[in-house]
Amino acid sequence: MRIIRFLFSFIGLWICALSLLALVLDGVRSIAANMIVMKSLKDTWFEINRESLVVAQDFVQRTLHPLVWDPVMQWILMAPAWLVVGVIGLLFVYLGRKRRPKVIRI
Repeated sequence: MRIIRFLFSFIGLWICALSLLALVLDGVRSIAANMIVMKSLKDTWFEINRESLVVAQDFVQRTLHPLVWDPVMQWILMAPAWLVVGVIGLLFVYLGRKRRPKVIRI
């Protein structure tokens, strides 16, 4: 159980670091453009690997339901990349935290 908590924490911290990197890149773009620029998760994913984005869309529409892709996934994909990745990283860190023992008070 310890190793699983460690892995979740380790992976979560790396994902949070990637989120911070995406936030810094958005800050640099904003300074260069003299306006606030935030790159969406969809644009970032498309630049990294566009084929996997199409495969993910096909998978979600076939296995779950087409309505899951359009309102739900589109909303998530249009959010800033640093925000979505940061939430996922924090979720992993939360899952990997050491839980306090329950104290029974008499």
